[in-house]
Amino acid sequence: MKNKIKIFIVLFICLNVCLANEPNNPTQVRNIIEKLNQAAANLKNLTAEVEYLHAQSLFDTQTLRTGELFYTKDANFCALRINFLTLKQDESQQQNYREDYIFDGMKLTKIDYQGKSALTEQYAREKTIEPFELVQDYFPIIGLSKPDEMAEQFDITADGNTLLLTPKENSKFFKTYKQVKLTVNSENYLPSNFWASTCDSEEITIKLSKIENSKAVDKNVFEVKIPADFVQTQK
Repeated sequence: MKNKIKIFIVLFICLNVCLANEPNNPTQVRNIIEKLNQAAANLKNLTAEVEYLHAQSLFDTQTLRTGELFYTKDANFCALRINFLTLKQDESQQQNYREDYIFDGMKLTKIDYQGKSALTEQYAREKTIEPFELVQDYFPIIGLSKPDEMAEQFDITADGNTLLLTPKENSKFFKTYKQVKLTVNSENYLPSNFWASTCDSEEITIKLSKIENSKAVDKNVFEVKIPADFVQTQK
Protein backbone atom coordinates (compact mmCIF):
# COMPACT_ATOMS: atom_id res chain seq x y z
CA MET A 1 0.00 0.00 0.00
CA LYS A 2 2.82 2.41 0.92
CA ASN A 3 4.54 1.72 -2.40
CA LYS A 4 1.32 2.49 -4.29
CA ILE A 5 1.00 5.79 -2.41
CA LYS A 6 4.60 6.71 -3.24
CA ILE A 7 4.06 5.88 -6.92
CA PHE A 8 0.89 7.98 -6.95
CA ILE A 9 2.72 10.97 -5.39
CA VAL A 10 5.56 10.72 -7.91
CA LEU A 11 3.11 10.51 -10.82
CA PHE A 12 1.14 13.48 -9.44
CA ILE A 13 4.29 15.61 -9.17
CA CYS A 14 5.44 14.64 -12.66
CA LEU A 15 2.03 15.42 -14.11
CA ASN A 16 2.02 18.88 -12.56
CA VAL A 17 5.56 19.62 -13.74
CA CYS A 18 4.68 18.53 -17.28
CA LEU A 19 1.51 20.60 -17.32
CA ALA A 20 3.37 23.64 -16.02
CA ASN A 21 5.83 23.36 -18.89
CA GLU A 22 3.24 22.78 -21.62
CA PRO A 23 2.85 25.60 -24.13
CA ASN A 24 -0.42 27.54 -23.77
CA ASN A 25 -0.85 26.51 -20.14
CA PRO A 26 -2.97 29.26 -18.48
CA THR A 27 -1.22 28.84 -15.13
CA GLN A 28 2.17 29.30 -16.75
CA VAL A 29 0.96 32.44 -18.54
CA ARG A 30 -0.47 33.85 -15.31
CA ASN A 31 2.71 33.12 -13.35
CA ILE A 32 4.93 34.83 -15.93
CA ILE A 33 2.70 37.90 -16.08
CA GLU A 34 2.55 38.16 -12.28
CA LYS A 35 6.35 38.09 -12.02
CA LEU A 36 6.68 40.46 -14.98
CA ASN A 37 4.21 42.84 -13.38
CA GLN A 38 6.11 42.85 -10.09
CA ALA A 39 9.45 43.43 -11.84
CA ALA A 40 8.02 46.30 -13.91
CA ALA A 41 6.40 47.90 -10.84
CA ASN A 42 9.71 47.80 -8.96
CA LEU A 43 11.78 49.10 -11.88
CA LYS A 44 13.32 52.47 -11.05
CA ASN A 45 16.43 52.51 -13.21
CA LEU A 46 17.52 50.65 -16.30
CA THR A 47 20.40 50.81 -18.75
CA ALA A 48 21.05 48.37 -21.59
CA GLU A 49 22.65 47.96 -24.97
CA VAL A 50 20.04 47.63 -27.71
CA GLU A 51 19.94 45.94 -31.11
CA TYR A 52 17.09 46.78 -33.47
CA LEU A 53 16.67 44.61 -36.56
CA HIS A 54 14.06 45.64 -39.14
CA ALA A 55 13.42 43.13 -41.93
CA GLN A 56 11.22 44.02 -44.92
CA SER A 57 10.35 40.90 -46.92
CA LEU A 58 8.65 42.91 -49.66
CA PHE A 59 11.98 44.55 -50.52
CA ASP A 60 14.14 41.64 -49.36
CA THR A 61 16.18 43.94 -47.15
CA GLN A 62 17.05 44.28 -43.49
CA THR A 63 18.54 47.03 -41.38
CA LEU A 64 20.36 46.57 -38.08
CA ARG A 65 20.78 49.48 -35.69
CA THR A 66 22.60 49.39 -32.38
CA GLY A 67 22.67 51.79 -29.47
CA GLU A 68 21.85 52.37 -25.83
CA LEU A 69 18.72 52.52 -23.69
CA PHE A 70 18.28 54.54 -20.48
CA TYR A 71 15.29 54.67 -18.14
CA THR A 72 14.57 56.23 -14.77
CA LYS A 73 11.51 56.76 -12.60
CA ASP A 74 10.86 58.36 -9.22
CA ALA A 75 8.02 60.27 -7.57
CA ASN A 76 8.74 63.45 -9.54
CA PHE A 77 10.34 62.36 -12.79
CA CYS A 78 10.20 59.57 -15.35
CA ALA A 79 11.95 59.30 -18.70
CA LEU A 80 13.14 56.84 -21.32
CA ARG A 81 15.84 57.49 -23.89
CA ILE A 82 17.02 55.35 -26.80
CA ASN A 83 20.17 56.50 -28.61
CA PHE A 84 20.92 54.71 -31.86
CA LEU A 85 24.59 54.97 -32.76
CA THR A 86 25.27 52.63 -35.70
CA LEU A 87 23.50 51.27 -38.77
CA LYS A 88 24.16 48.27 -41.01
CA GLN A 89 22.01 47.59 -44.06
CA ASP A 90 22.05 44.12 -45.62
CA GLU A 91 25.67 43.20 -46.43
CA SER A 92 27.06 46.72 -46.30
CA GLN A 93 29.61 47.86 -43.74
CA GLN A 94 28.42 49.13 -40.40
CA GLN A 95 28.46 52.91 -40.24
CA ASN A 96 27.96 55.60 -37.64
CA TYR A 97 24.30 56.56 -37.52
CA ARG A 98 22.87 58.75 -34.79
CA GLU A 99 19.20 59.04 -33.95
CA ASP A 100 17.75 59.76 -30.50
CA TYR A 101 14.30 59.11 -29.05
CA ILE A 102 13.51 60.79 -25.71
CA PHE A 103 10.21 60.06 -23.93
CA ASP A 104 9.77 62.26 -20.84
CA GLY A 105 6.23 61.30 -19.85
CA MET A 106 4.73 64.34 -21.56
CA LYS A 107 6.18 64.18 -25.05
CA LEU A 108 8.46 62.42 -27.48
CA THR A 109 11.46 64.16 -28.99
CA LYS A 110 13.07 62.46 -31.99
CA ILE A 111 16.41 63.87 -33.16
CA ASP A 112 17.71 62.82 -36.58
CA TYR A 113 21.36 63.83 -36.89
CA GLN A 114 21.66 62.67 -40.51
CA GLY A 115 18.70 64.74 -41.68
CA LYS A 116 19.49 67.57 -39.23
CA SER A 117 15.91 67.62 -37.96
CA ALA A 118 14.01 67.24 -34.70
CA LEU A 119 10.38 66.25 -34.15
CA THR A 120 8.46 66.83 -30.92
CA GLU A 121 5.10 65.13 -30.31
CA GLN A 122 3.08 66.26 -27.29
CA TYR A 123 1.08 63.53 -25.54
CA ALA A 124 0.14 65.17 -22.22
CA ARG A 125 0.34 68.56 -20.50
CA GLU A 126 -0.59 67.84 -16.89
CA LYS A 127 -0.49 64.17 -15.93
CA THR A 128 2.58 62.24 -17.03
CA ILE A 129 2.31 59.02 -19.00
CA GLU A 130 4.60 56.08 -18.31
CA PRO A 131 7.41 56.32 -20.93
CA PHE A 132 7.27 52.59 -21.63
CA GLU A 133 3.63 53.12 -22.61
CA LEU A 134 4.57 55.91 -25.03
CA VAL A 135 7.39 53.93 -26.62
CA GLN A 136 4.92 51.24 -27.74
CA ASP A 137 3.71 53.56 -30.50
CA TYR A 138 7.19 53.37 -32.09
CA PHE A 139 8.74 50.06 -31.04
CA PRO A 140 7.23 46.73 -29.92
CA ILE A 141 8.76 47.07 -26.45
CA ILE A 142 5.74 45.59 -24.73
CA GLY A 143 5.55 44.18 -21.20
CA LEU A 144 7.19 46.98 -19.24
CA SER A 145 4.04 49.09 -19.05
CA LYS A 146 1.01 47.63 -17.22
CA PRO A 147 1.81 43.96 -17.89
CA ASP A 148 -1.22 42.97 -15.79
CA GLU A 149 -3.43 44.66 -18.41
CA MET A 150 -1.89 42.90 -21.43
CA ALA A 151 -4.78 40.41 -21.54
CA GLU A 152 -7.08 43.32 -22.42
CA GLN A 153 -5.12 43.92 -25.63
CA PHE A 154 -3.86 40.42 -26.51
CA ASP A 155 -4.70 36.75 -26.52
CA ILE A 156 -1.69 35.35 -24.66
CA THR A 157 0.01 31.97 -24.70
CA ALA A 158 3.38 30.90 -23.34
CA ASP A 159 6.25 28.72 -24.47
CA GLY A 160 8.82 28.50 -21.71
CA ASN A 161 9.68 32.08 -20.70
CA THR A 162 8.37 33.48 -23.98
CA LEU A 163 4.94 35.07 -24.17
CA LEU A 164 3.18 35.00 -27.54
CA LEU A 165 0.80 37.93 -27.93
CA THR A 166 -1.88 38.05 -30.61
CA PRO A 167 -3.72 41.39 -30.73
CA LYS A 168 -7.47 41.22 -30.17
CA GLU A 169 -9.73 42.84 -32.75
CA ASN A 170 -10.54 45.73 -30.40
CA SER A 171 -6.88 46.19 -29.45
CA LYS A 172 -4.97 49.38 -30.27
CA PHE A 173 -2.29 47.07 -31.70
CA PHE A 174 -4.63 45.14 -34.04
CA LYS A 175 -3.86 47.23 -37.14
CA THR A 176 -0.13 47.32 -36.39
CA TYR A 177 0.95 43.80 -35.41
CA LYS A 178 -0.05 40.29 -36.37
CA GLN A 179 1.87 38.83 -33.44
CA VAL A 180 4.36 39.91 -30.80
CA LYS A 181 6.70 37.74 -28.76
CA LEU A 182 8.59 38.79 -25.66
CA THR A 183 11.10 36.68 -23.78
CA VAL A 184 11.35 37.24 -20.04
CA ASN A 185 14.74 36.95 -18.35
CA SER A 186 14.53 34.18 -15.75
CA GLU A 187 16.84 36.07 -13.35
CA ASN A 188 15.20 39.50 -13.09
CA TYR A 189 11.86 38.79 -14.85
CA LEU A 190 12.31 41.77 -17.15
CA PRO A 191 11.69 41.27 -20.87
CA SER A 192 14.95 41.23 -22.82
CA ASN A 193 13.99 40.11 -26.34
CA PHE A 194 11.08 41.38 -28.41
CA TRP A 195 9.91 40.18 -31.81
CA ALA A 196 6.98 41.43 -33.86
CA SER A 197 5.38 40.54 -37.16
CA THR A 198 3.64 43.63 -38.53
CA CYS A 199 0.52 43.99 -40.65
CA ASP A 200 2.82 45.36 -43.39
CA SER A 201 4.67 42.02 -43.64
CA GLU A 202 7.70 43.32 -41.77
CA GLU A 203 9.57 41.72 -38.89
CA ILE A 204 11.09 43.65 -36.02
CA THR A 205 13.50 42.15 -33.49
CA ILE A 206 14.75 44.08 -30.48
CA LYS A 207 17.37 42.63 -28.14
CA LEU A 208 18.47 44.17 -24.85
CA SER A 209 21.83 43.08 -23.45
CA LYS A 210 24.12 44.09 -20.58
CA ILE A 211 21.02 45.03 -18.60
CA GLU A 212 21.69 46.98 -15.39
CA ASN A 213 18.81 47.89 -13.08
CA SER A 214 20.50 48.36 -9.72
CA LYS A 215 22.35 51.64 -10.33
CA ALA A 216 20.84 55.12 -10.49
CA VAL A 217 20.81 56.70 -13.93
CA ASP A 218 22.09 60.29 -14.16
CA LYS A 219 19.10 62.47 -15.08
CA ASN A 220 21.35 64.62 -17.27
CA VAL A 221 21.16 61.73 -19.75
CA PHE A 222 17.59 62.76 -20.53
CA GLU A 223 18.31 66.40 -21.35
CA VAL A 224 17.21 67.33 -24.84
CA LYS A 225 19.88 69.25 -26.75
CA ILE A 226 18.93 70.09 -30.32
CA PRO A 227 21.64 71.76 -32.45
CA ALA A 228 20.69 75.29 -33.49
CA ASP A 229 20.87 74.53 -37.24
CA PHE A 230 18.39 71.61 -37.07
CA VAL A 231 14.89 72.04 -38.49
CA GLN A 232 12.39 71.62 -35.63
CA THR A 233 8.80 70.41 -36.01
CA GLN A 234 6.11 70.11 -33.34
CA LYS A 235 2.87 68.10 -33.32
